[in-house]
Amino acid sequence: MQIKAIKKDKLHLTKLSFEDGNEALIDNDVCAENCLKVGTNLNENGLKKLLEESDYSRAKSRAVWYLDRADHTEKGLYDKLLRGGFTKESAAKVVARFIEVGLIDDRRFAENYAERLAASNYSKREILQKLTLKGVPYAVAKEVLETENNDELDKIKNLLEKKYQTKLQKDGGAQKVFAALSRKGFSYSQIREALKSYIEEFEE
Repeated sequence: MQIKAIKKDKLHLTKLSFEDGNEALIDNDVCAENCLKVGTNLNENGLKKLLEESDYSRAKSRAVWYLDRADHTEKGLYDKLLRGGFTKESAAKVVARFIEVGLIDDRRFAENYAERLAASNYSKREILQKLTLKGVPYAVAKEVLETENNDELDKIKNLLEKKYQTKLQKDGGAQKVFAALSRKGFSYSQIREALKSYIEEFEE
């Protein structure tokens, strides 16, 4: 197939028009690297290779754009690239490269995210759920939570002061707060201890 015309199309893309009527969109950098011009002949394998290179180049640029705005897990970045319209092969290749150079690291992500959630008084169970939903492997999330200093009792006390203080002063409030805290994943024994301590201090 011989290239009949080359024209800049969308941002970062060049349209190749062939004499047989077919067209292809190729990343600008890939076009330049392969010195594509009017009259260049490409066979099917050659065009397929260019399309694969183009998809990978664009996926890599998009991944950098994603990471500039927020940290991602391996799975999170892979899934986002797929939703962006890139092939599984390109997405997997980009993720593998970014792991290699340290741009994404599931354990680092888990440690940072778990620290932010803990500071907002989330229970260990809630943090574990949120980490796995973000794509952190269960084993990694579990290990991070075991090594992190997460004082559940302090979190409950903070929640009692900041969120449930008014509710505790109402009839049946203690039971409702107990139920709410248990749904958040805190243990019954620690909820009871925190409530007892809080009510005693309040009464004093």
